[in-house]
Amino acid sequence: MATALHTYDPLQIKVIFKGVEVRGIKKGTFVKVSRSTPTWSAQVSGDGQDVTRIRARDKTGMIEITLIAGSETNRQFADIMRSDELNGDGVGVGSVRDLNGNDKPTSEQAWLVQPAEAEYAEDAGDRVWKIYCVNLDTFSGGSLSA
Repeated sequence: MATALHTYDPLQIKVIFKGVEVRGIKKGTFVKVSRSTPTWSAQVSGDGQDVTRIRARDKTGMIEITLIAGSETNRQFADIMRSDELNGDGVGVGSVRDLNGNDKPTSEQAWLVQPAEAEYAEDAGDRVWKIYCVNLDTFSGGSLSA
């Protein structure tokens, strides 16, 4: 049996919000996608003899992006945030496209939750941006190509 060889390139992960393609990602984990509520939960009876599986219909979620402090995307997101605070025009499409494989989380209605927190130290640090997603379609089909 032949060994399966897969390829993963972090530069093939494309994050886009309101037409802005994210650049200046930090080393390590730079994007995290999660739903607000588990799809399935359980209710167990007091005697432990019966279990009911409960489906949640909540598809809200979050895309969390970590950038280096010097990333131009920080300014672009700050501009979107400022305009949204003034004009309420900050809703747009948020998506993560994995060109290595099949993952493609997307929300047609998403917005920045708040300005990124700033922390200052001996190095430049990071900025974390959170994008709230109304209906987060999370297809996780694998992020490695053959």
